[in-house]
Amino acid sequence: MTPLLLALVLHVASDAPRAVDLLPDTGALVLAQRPAEVPQPLTDARKLADQLRYEEAVIEYQRYLGVAERPTRERATALLELGFIHLVLGDEKTAEDRAFQALELDSSLELPSTAPARQLDFLARLRKDYQTRPRLKVEPRQGDDPGPLVRVSVADPQGRVKKVLLRHSLSPTGPFHSTELSCAGSDCQGSIPPPPDAASFTAWYYVEALDGARATLARAANPEAPLQLSVVGRKPWYQSPIVWGLTGVGLVAVTSVVFLLSPPPPR
Repeated sequence: MTPLLLALVLHVASDAPRAVDLLPDTGALVLAQRPAEVPQPLTDARKLADQLRYEEAVIEYQRYLGVAERPTRERATALLELGFIHLVLGDEKTAEDRAFQALELDSSLELPSTAPARQLDFLARLRKDYQTRPRLKVEPRQGDDPGPLVRVSVADPQGRVKKVLLRHSLSPTGPFHSTELSCAGSDCQGSIPPPPDAASFTAWYYVEALDGARATLARAANPEAPLQLSVVGRKPWYQSPIVWGLTGVGLVAVTSVVFLLSPPPPR
């Protein structure tokens, strides 16, 4: 048993809301849910952590997190669990990144007072930093927005953000290209460039805020779980089958009129 690792137990009662408790006397992170509710990769990850096989547990957590369509609370809890495993493995930077991602999904995540001091101090420090660090939010589209336009609001209490980038790809797995957003105050916007000769397309993207040294300060989504945008456009008039059809009908009509009005050939 290691004093640095916790067990997260999620109690689900039919007449009470869910509450997260940490049991410091156990040696692994285990989330007690109904078996049918827990995806298999997450079950496997917790089982490996329970067996102190932390490196293998990290792989299974990443497998679980690689699927974007996960319940928000469940995903946030898994990220926090993974963060504590990285803390046990001595990778504090990655532990901080995972904990920040968890707080971005659910800022109400808490540890009980019985948790080990290192975890309590770690989460308290990150929560304080989270409240002052820059944050990005992708805003809902407006009715008259062009198809590929993306709107983002920036919260930057300390004025550290120097550039906001739209990372976009025509594939959910990348590679992601960059387009700098145009910002006026806290409102930024930019468009995903369409592929050549395509009026309709689907793109995947995330947004990244950088400081003056081009270090990442905040993200909205990420390359592992990007957002999706589908653009349905119109073909240029010269590519439209309707235009070609009407043109053909017009040519037939003109030819018929010319034929009927033409004088008969001499006999």
